[in-house]
Amino acid sequence: MTLAYAALNAYVKPVVWSDSGFGLLAWDSRHDLPFNQAAHPDSQDISKVAGGFVAAWTPGQYVLPGLLEAAGLSLGSAIVIVVTAASLLGLWGWWRLYRAFGFPPETVAIALAIIAATRHFSVAFGTYVGGEPLLFAAAPWFMLLVWRLDEGHWRAVLPLVAGSAVLFFAKLSGLILSAAAIGAAAVSPAAPWNDWRAALRRSAVASVSIGILGIAFYFAWYRHGWSGAMPGDTFNGAAALRMAVLAYSSAWGAALSLGELGNYLFLHPNQPLLASPIPVAAVLAIPATLTFYLVWRRLRVTHATYLRFTTLTALAYCLVLVWIRLRGGAIGEEERYFRIVSLMFFIGIVQTMLDAPAKWLRLSALGVALLGVGYGIASQISHLVTNQAYPLGIRAFRHSTASTDVIDFIRRIDLASPDRQSTLIYVTSPEIALEVRHVRVMANHADFADAKDLARVAYRGRVPDLYVIVQNKLVANGKAGLMLRSFRDYAIDDWQEMPLGSFTVFHAGR
Repeated sequence: MTLAYAALNAYVKPVVWSDSGFGLLAWDSRHDLPFNQAAHPDSQDISKVAGGFVAAWTPGQYVLPGLLEAAGLSLGSAIVIVVTAASLLGLWGWWRLYRAFGFPPETVAIALAIIAATRHFSVAFGTYVGGEPLLFAAAPWFMLLVWRLDEGHWRAVLPLVAGSAVLFFAKLSGLILSAAAIGAAAVSPAAPWNDWRAALRRSAVASVSIGILGIAFYFAWYRHGWSGAMPGDTFNGAAALRMAVLAYSSAWGAALSLGELGNYLFLHPNQPLLASPIPVAAVLAIPATLTFYLVWRRLRVTHATYLRFTTLTALAYCLVLVWIRLRGGAIGEEERYFRIVSLMFFIGIVQTMLDAPAKWLRLSALGVALLGVGYGIASQISHLVTNQAYPLGIRAFRHSTASTDVIDFIRRIDLASPDRQSTLIYVTSPEIALEVRHVRVMANHADFADAKDLARVAYRGRVPDLYVIVQNKLVANGKAGLMLRSFRDYAIDDWQEMPLGSFTVFHAGR
């Protein structure tokens, strides 16, 4: 299945998700700026270059494909190779972890076969979502490390910190996951009062490891730029409650992408029946409760340590995300954040359903599994067909936002010259900016940005040629006008407008 996905998407070429696009822009800035900084115009003088630390995403998503591209591959091919390697390494890691948890090889094989056919596994081949496949690859190996270091010797501190760094390199939430797993491992062994010295040592090792991670993260990363973990202006109890509901249902269903399937059916842009994923999560919480009850009842004797470790890891991880939302953090209400904890529960769910005495339970479980598998395969076929219709960029990846007209226009104006600063192109999605190779480029997320935030942006100075390329819908809703007015030293009459299919180009010269 993995190799089939790889071959098909190597032929069709993947789409680059916008979050990954921002990271890849930082990679493109590596020769001119310090590591993990993305170039953008100086707000006081747009003819000059400034750098901004990319704190919202960690470097793994762009360093690995970037290195392969630097070695001579196209970016599209590099992405397929990275995702394929991560997927295979992840499947191997989950096999090793599930076996270490004490589950038989037959159960593990069934679980992995289901996982390999789900949407969250297949979608990364056709749409590069950055850290998701990397975390899928790294997480089971880290959990295996934690599981085997549960004696709590002081020599465990270094591998725990190093392993946590790998998870963080893969995805920002990997740091929360690693801290949750370390803490859970310290208190998971049964009857700690039988050896209170060992329990105390485990707790001390976990505390020191988590403390080192927290200090290193704050000084090396957190304070250098914006991330979704940063608190807002006020506490938001309603957002925290919504996240708690999502976390609970996703810990059950994310392994099969059931929440994403529900969102596709009820929140699809072409036919939205709901305005939020939380009603779907609330409904899924009902079968989640029944399943968790059955798993605990069936495995509480044979796999007690696994249950404690997995439950405590999930609880700690989910509580941190709920706390971030309570403090006004900007993390979204998305099932994918809980994929790893769901995969940890998944093997226990599979074992429980295989051993279920009631035929209706086994058939229900089979039906749910087939639903997840069918959605995953159908999603992959749909993405292959859709991606093939998207325009192919200069770096051999597909554009889901830019049109062929836009890509051709950028190639006409992206001309090498002795003065790279002479031309500045402003686009409304970072993956479009990846088409620009010879002149300067800047990107925002105007589609998703609030108009009030766009109105607060201000730039001074002028350049010989300034292009602003926007979707026609942004012209209609006024966001394009706000972007033009953000260049304070350009009068509105300075702009020349040119239609470009579903886009419009605004150009102003010095």
